[in-house]
Amino acid sequence: MTEKALLFNPDQISKARSEPLWLEEARKGAYEVFRAVPWPSKKTEAWRYSAGRLKAVPFDLPLEEPRGQSYGREALPEWVQSRISSADFSAFLVFKGADLVYAEVPEELTEKGLRFLSLHQALKAYPELVEAHLYKAIPARQKGDANDKLPALNAAIWNHGVFVYVPDGLQLEAPIGVLREIEAGVLSVGRTLVVLGENARLSYVEEHYSPDLERPSVNLAMTELILGAGASLVHANVQSWGDNVHHLYRQRALLARDASLKDLTVNLGASFARSEVGSELAGPGADSEMLGIYFADGDQHLDHYTLQHHVAPHARSDVYYKGVAKDRGNIIYQGLIQLEPAAQKTDAYQTNRNLLLSREARAESVPQLEIAANDVRCSHGSSIAPIDSEQRFYLQSRGISRLAAENLLVAAFLEDVLGRIRLENLARYLAGAIEQKVGLEV
Repeated sequence: MTEKALLFNPDQISKARSEPLWLEEARKGAYEVFRAVPWPSKKTEAWRYSAGRLKAVPFDLPLEEPRGQSYGREALPEWVQSRISSADFSAFLVFKGADLVYAEVPEELTEKGLRFLSLHQALKAYPELVEAHLYKAIPARQKGDANDKLPALNAAIWNHGVFVYVPDGLQLEAPIGVLREIEAGVLSVGRTLVVLGENARLSYVEEHYSPDLERPSVNLAMTELILGAGASLVHANVQSWGDNVHHLYRQRALLARDASLKDLTVNLGASFARSEVGSELAGPGADSEMLGIYFADGDQHLDHYTLQHHVAPHARSDVYYKGVAKDRGNIIYQGLIQLEPAAQKTDAYQTNRNLLLSREARAESVPQLEIAANDVRCSHGSSIAPIDSEQRFYLQSRGISRLAAENLLVAAFLEDVLGRIRLENLARYLAGAIEQKVGLEV
């Protein structure tokens, strides 16, 4: 695909939605970066295992446009009905395509100061809040190398998204959530902005679903998490796209002094998924725990990259990612612990474990350290192994079928990750989804 084939018009997006001048200028600047920098290639370190897949992504699809759709609760898609009946959301939004089709945000939460709405609604209702935080974690104008190509495109042409704001001191116990379904044959470009004030607390879940699609679609999404001093956020991003979806996702969190993040990234669907998740620990006492679960079957290609960027001293970060592959599935993990000279007294850990259920399945694991401070504790480890045949034989000798035995072993393998996220209903839902991926009828 040539660069000429990808001609977008950020001005048109801004004018169609009567966006403020600062956003119009930010879009233009991002588009300039997109046009100027090259596409990631095999020489781009973070993309060396997936650059070939990226070349096949159809970015020349028509941009997904809002249609003004809205639903009553009883008309929501079946999978949404199922999730909201089993989840314990205190508030939730539902997107179909680029449209926010349903919102359920209790007035009592709004009165306490919670702001939970679409990003375009927030631009009109709370312009100062959005301007102060949008593009703060993922700038519109990046430094300008190949790894900034897709974030620049998103910053230039996003046309739907979510805004969450929790004011200073507000502590919400029950989670809030967003449920989203993609359409066939579109380039979907969304952006999420989550802002927590000082000593605020929130649990926030994003879930993405589609059936298998007859025509390919592309989901290009960015999430910014801004945590004020002492804030605490539990965040989960779960994608269960169907076949023929290309999922390209970047998430960045900024943690101020004593802020705490517990993040879970789950990749179960899509033909090709690339997730980049990073935390910048900008204040002393900041604590980031990034968890990941991924399971590839068929011909799925699931690529993951994590970044633990320590800027301030006396901060802690931990990455714990586990993946499973069967059939001809391909799973990749790359992670970087990066410490700046001022990041003394850092505790940073990175662990990646991978389980292969077939001879054709493939896994790559590349943990990395880049340390410019000298008084730190940093460690990393990784493993790739087939399922333990003796454990499977033992279970089968007790009358358990092969599929059920594999399901038990996979569940045990992933359980310690699910057990570390404080979202019990989500953990139960994911356990069922993983059973289906193994092949056990639930």
